[in-house]
Amino acid sequence: MSADNNSFDQQGRIYWGTEHFPYGLAKSGQFTRQQVELLERHGYAYEALASGERTPITPEEKSFLQFCQGEQEPDSAHEKAWDRYLREVSKTGIVVTSSASQADASSGYNDALDLDEL
Repeated sequence: MSADNNSFDQQGRIYWGTEHFPYGLAKSGQFTRQQVELLERHGYAYEALASGERTPITPEEKSFLQFCQGEQEPDSAHEKAWDRYLREVSKTGIVVTSSASQADASSGYNDALDLDEL
């Protein structure tokens, strides 16, 4: 991580990521402890840099912006954590749940779900 204390500063706000992870980043099971720590400490700064709301100040932030613009592969821990976050939030998934209601049991409805059709 950076020796510059001003890199990725977000004035002490914690980035929980609850928009995509309702129980928070740490409980999502998608990130390592180091990634969670970086995202919670710097997620707002990452977001602002990536969207152009914030101008990079330090060399580490300038490198991060180059990564966000696709000019380089993720190299630093900050870049790798944000890359992982972006990959996780861009996933589209199908959630399949199964439960039988009383109406299903009494009507004899027992159609099997073919997952290959999804």
